[in-house]
Amino acid sequence: MSNSLINTAMSGLNAAQVALSTVSNNISNYNVAGYNRQTAILAQNGGLSTMNGFIGNGVTVTSVNREYNQFISNQLRSAQGNAEAQGAYYQKISQIDNLLASKTNNLSTNMQDFFTNLQNLVSNSGDDAARQTVLGKANGLVNQFNNTDKYLRDMDSGVNQQIGDSAQQINGYSQQIARLNDEITRLRGSGGEPNALLDQRDQLVTELNKVVGVQVTQQDGDAYTLSFANGLTLVQGSATYQVAAVPSGSDPSRLTLGYDRGHGASEVPEGQINSGSLSGVLKFRSETLDGARNQLGQIALALADNFNQQHRAGFDLNGDAGADFFSFGGGRVVDNTRNAGDAALSVSYTDTGKVKANDYRVEFDGGNWQVSRLPDNVKVNATAGTDADGKPTLSFDGLQIGIDGTPRAKDSFTVKPVSDVAGSLTVALSDSSKIAAAGKDDSGRGDNENAKKLIDLQTKKLVDGKATFSGAYAGMVSSIGNQTASAKVATTSQANIVTQLTQQQQSISGVNLDEEYGELLRFQQYYMANAQVIQTASSMFDALLNIR
Repeated sequence: MSNSLINTAMSGLNAAQVALSTVSNNISNYNVAGYNRQTAILAQNGGLSTMNGFIGNGVTVTSVNREYNQFISNQLRSAQGNAEAQGAYYQKISQIDNLLASKTNNLSTNMQDFFTNLQNLVSNSGDDAARQTVLGKANGLVNQFNNTDKYLRDMDSGVNQQIGDSAQQINGYSQQIARLNDEITRLRGSGGEPNALLDQRDQLVTELNKVVGVQVTQQDGDAYTLSFANGLTLVQGSATYQVAAVPSGSDPSRLTLGYDRGHGASEVPEGQINSGSLSGVLKFRSETLDGARNQLGQIALALADNFNQQHRAGFDLNGDAGADFFSFGGGRVVDNTRNAGDAALSVSYTDTGKVKANDYRVEFDGGNWQVSRLPDNVKVNATAGTDADGKPTLSFDGLQIGIDGTPRAKDSFTVKPVSDVAGSLTVALSDSSKIAAAGKDDSGRGDNENAKKLIDLQTKKLVDGKATFSGAYAGMVSSIGNQTASAKVATTSQANIVTQLTQQQQSISGVNLDEEYGELLRFQQYYMANAQVIQTASSMFDALLNIR
């Protein structure tokens, strides 16, 4: 009888030790990211058949379960990927918003200073000091255009760097997950349940998903298969597929994500990457950064070209016809690296007042040229023609595209009419006497008629025929500001969703110290009770031995 009591109590002691170890493990991992609470599952042993019926045979630990809900975890992972995308986009666009919204150093202030000093020149057209001040303010305005453009170009370079960093992170996480897949499969095959490895793998999936949104499927309850961008496999069992930062075919100066199927990395369409921080960075570049640079270039083009035209209509202090006041670069065309033909395209301005703040894709479909506005891919009606040499041309939105050579079907080109204008803008004059303030060549130093016309430019709607120079800049600032405000709301909203789902997930998988303290006390009492049974059995055995 005492042996039966001891065996039963020993099973209870063993169960209590496992349960206490599990509770202790939960408490010690309270602050460990990705840890899922564990629970010792106890069950009664089979009874012994005796002449008096079945007698209990103690307790056994059937398993130590990991508290994990796959459905909620998948929901949380999806929300985290969207939150990372929104957060990355908001962080980037906020930088542009802060730049443009500066009260002390912005284009609006510099343009106002420039035209204010032109007004002083009207009053003192022969005064060299007034002329020098105009040149100084012109250089200040140009520097502001240059600096703003440089800031945006640096952001573009930063996006390239982030894409490269993201590719390295994706590969690193994928390789670690694949190794864990292999270990987990082997351990489960031998009957084990490697809870710690399962936690590590899920945490790595979470970190990977923050970089690029992934879909997770489980093979036979063991290995994970991870895919992204509408089905491209990153991890399959213990095998991985690599990604890399590769030059974009449409613009080799820019990096994009490439996927290696075993014969070199090919571009992943950016529109298919719709979750994770990488998605937010790519969206920022295509939807906001390019637009900001083009708007800046559009304003610089309208200001410089119209000012030059009017300046050429006047005369300087020497009675000579005015020359260009500003100098700036034109548009450019980027060949797609996959083009099969030998066609070369060029771009020139026909009417800068009609030039839009957009890039364009020009594609040959085998019979005709198709023009689409970027980034929304809206078709643009282009008029076909020929130049003086009889070569084909396309005209649209104040531009003329010259075509030389023979294209092949699906050859495409990216036309960038204004993206380089602001960065290349300079003041062409260095001699203040060359400022063409006079309206006639023999009117003397007091003639200010052309200077008045130069001042009048600031009130004319010369930017796309819809806005003044300052109005266009104000519209740009307002547009970026509205986008930033919307991004902030979306980021906050998505963060709230993550918080709610995290709370749900933690209610199942998280460690609650108060609950664990209670469990610790409960199993401590359970252990002591079983120890008391052993002591009782020992006393009974001693009593039997003492019978004489």
